[in-house]
Amino acid sequence: MFDRVIRILLLVFLSSCATDSIENRRHGQQLLCHDGKKTLTVSNADSFVHLQHGDTVGPCAKDDS
Repeated sequence: MFDRVIRILLLVFLSSCATDSIENRRHGQQLLCHDGKKTLTVSNADSFVHLQHGDTVGPCAKDDS
């Protein structure tokens, strides 16, 4: 009986981990204007590095991508 409960809990846990979508991946990201030329979407963690070297928050006015 205990083995059966463990298997069910494991199955529920693994199936919940498998739900992934584009919307979930976009969560926690932001647009940055890189070098004033190209709009990038980066994670919040990576945005700090970009902002330290002069990139700005938001899309570029004119995107050369």
